[in-house]
Amino acid sequence: MKATGFIARRYLRAKGRSGSMQSIQRVSMIGVAVGAMALVVVLSAFNGLEDLVRSFYNRFDPDLKVQPLQGKRFAPDAQLLQDLRAMPEVAAVAEILEEKVFLRYGERESIAMMKGVDSTFQRVSAVEQSLRVGHFEAGGSQMLLGIGLAYRLGVYLSEAQRPIQVFVPKEGIPRPGAWQDAYRSDRLLPSGVFSIQPDFDDAYAFSSLKFMRELLQAPEVCSALEIKLHQGADLKSAQNRIRQRMGAAFQVRNRDEQQETVFKVLKSEGLMTYLILSLTLGIACFTILGAITISLVEKRRDVFTLWSLGMSRRQIQRLFFRRGMQITFIGGLIGIALGMLTVFLQDRFGLLQLGAGYAVEAYPVRLDIADVFLVLATLFLLGGLSSWWAIRKLQVRSEG
Repeated sequence: MKATGFIARRYLRAKGRSGSMQSIQRVSMIGVAVGAMALVVVLSAFNGLEDLVRSFYNRFDPDLKVQPLQGKRFAPDAQLLQDLRAMPEVAAVAEILEEKVFLRYGERESIAMMKGVDSTFQRVSAVEQSLRVGHFEAGGSQMLLGIGLAYRLGVYLSEAQRPIQVFVPKEGIPRPGAWQDAYRSDRLLPSGVFSIQPDFDDAYAFSSLKFMRELLQAPEVCSALEIKLHQGADLKSAQNRIRQRMGAAFQVRNRDEQQETVFKVLKSEGLMTYLILSLTLGIACFTILGAITISLVEKRRDVFTLWSLGMSRRQIQRLFFRRGMQITFIGGLIGIALGMLTVFLQDRFGLLQLGAGYAVEAYPVRLDIADVFLVLATLFLLGGLSSWWAIRKLQVRSEG
């Protein structure tokens, strides 16, 4: 093993008679380096994009959300709420009542999801931090609108305000010709506008839990419990404890589970991009096959000499296999180092700018050490296959 490694290193540094061996060897290293660099940069870009998307949802979604498995609403008893608030991991519990409503402001109309919240909601959610104009007091008698919804309704807080009419359908089938009896309605003054991201800005409005219960004529009910955990609390442990307390009739979801579809799409896109770039890296690694083949042609005398001195065919194969892995290792390390440097510079100085109008000025990136090991594993797999393919039918014969 020591002999084959020593000779492989000498061959790596030696110059061929025609120079073709060294040229192909350099091309192989450059190809591997570029492929490895691209993998590190792209995987880091997807990490940064996932963090950015998660930061948007974190401002809207609670740490944990409790909802019934069947039906839209339930009536939590006082003892249940007391038990949840007494848990050491729990910082606050807010009662939520959501319902799709029809809004009318002057001549404009829109459908929205109205979310009635109690006075503890501001301790659970960071929506208040996303206010663009105005104010909002959870539990008050005013309405907070998403910026897209406010635009559709023509609500401008700088102007004199009129109440927004809120309509919800009554249960049951209305009498023919009596459509006005099919709805309940009430009015609220708009007090603020928030902006998080379009999914929420275009669809959501907030009011008090009391207002929603009166509008729906459903006292003491809610559609969800939103829970804020203490900083540093174990999320999985708290989720399991709350799930046990709520029973099998309820689901308890963390933030990623509340937006499961979004993060599945991001994961799928990242996986497909990784596979495509791995294919490109595999093509680059197959230049190693050419480097080893040229080396076998140029070193055929040396190969015969080593065989004559007692080195077996398997040992000679191992020698050139190790040479291929050395090319892979050196090119891979250079590429990973350049990739990590690129990610660092992008994170520190924002080399790639997104321009005005985006949520962030520079494209977000985050280097994950697990991705570095993934790139290394991919390199060694593809480089090993290329090297094995080049030496699998090695023949030892004299030149004469």
